[in-house]
Amino acid sequence: MTVLFVTGDGKKVVKVTASGPSSYSRGTGIAVTVGDLNTVDAVISASFNSGYLAYVSSVYGNVVTVRAYYFDYDAAGDGAAIEVPDGVNLSGSTLTLVCVGT
Repeated sequence: MTVLFVTGDGKKVVKVTASGPSSYSRGTGIAVTVGDLNTVDAVISASFNSGYLAYVSSVYGNVVTVRAYYFDYDAAGDGAAIEVPDGVNLSGSTLTLVCVGT
């Protein structure tokens, strides 16, 4: 975790990375604790290094929950993002969050 800077009103902007799970849980996602913050006010960016789309599904205190999606243009719903199924190994993926809070 890296503190990128502190705003004029004393809020921290931090960058945190986390490895994906070895068995993804569809509907639950990945919970990441932002240890340098007591409260996350906003997630500025969320991204995977592996081509998955990161969707912030909730923020509670200093825990950010992210769900992973992919695009399957051969599927019946071409263009719609599809959540990664249960059990998919995302341990080779790195999730990066930039958050602001106190």
